[in-house]
Amino acid sequence: MLRFRLFGYPVRIEWMFWVVCAILGMDLMQVPGPQGLGMMVLWVVIVLGSVLWHELGHAFARKKFGEPYSEISLHGFGGICSGPGRFTRHEQMAVSAAGPVASLLLGGMVWMIAQTPGAQASFWMHFFVGQMLWVNIGWAILNLLPIFPLDGGRIFEAFMANRKPSLVPKVGMLTAAVIAVFGLVGLGSIWMALLFGYLAYANWQRTNRVQPRF
Repeated sequence: MLRFRLFGYPVRIEWMFWVVCAILGMDLMQVPGPQGLGMMVLWVVIVLGSVLWHELGHAFARKKFGEPYSEISLHGFGGICSGPGRFTRHEQMAVSAAGPVASLLLGGMVWMIAQTPGAQASFWMHFFVGQMLWVNIGWAILNLLPIFPLDGGRIFEAFMANRKPSLVPKVGMLTAAVIAVFGLVGLGSIWMALLFGYLAYANWQRTNRVQPRF
């Protein structure tokens, strides 16, 4: 387990984070020679930096609403920013949204830079831009789906807190199941099917008042 501090926040990276990075980038290793290894290394760096940036978005939002202490942990399902403190319903929605917003801003900046003449002239810059856009924009969009414990699910949970909270896991279960089927049938992605299939099961557990562990 790797531990360090980033902008004063303690960060912990569990070994499953590296394993999942390797699994997601497995296709890159099929490229022969040192190019494949280089692509894999750059992929891991992109994912690591992007996920840390995402979690810092949550940490900075928590600080803005009066809770300066946060801990960042990267694990097999991505990352989590946690710490003491209580927030109002609207503050919690803003804290949950801060991570995806940070990711979308980073992806947007990369996209704008990529539009300058010659910015993607080399293979490595083209690869870097493509992966940065996927990780920061593609993943952020998926993360905003109303599926607990994704950020979209947490936003939806805070929004429904004084309305009908029992609806949150039901919507999460249905949405995750649809994405799992689409990932398997439409995209041929076993990984997406497994991930969202598990999220569908976890939200089904919540509908039965069984709290899954994430």
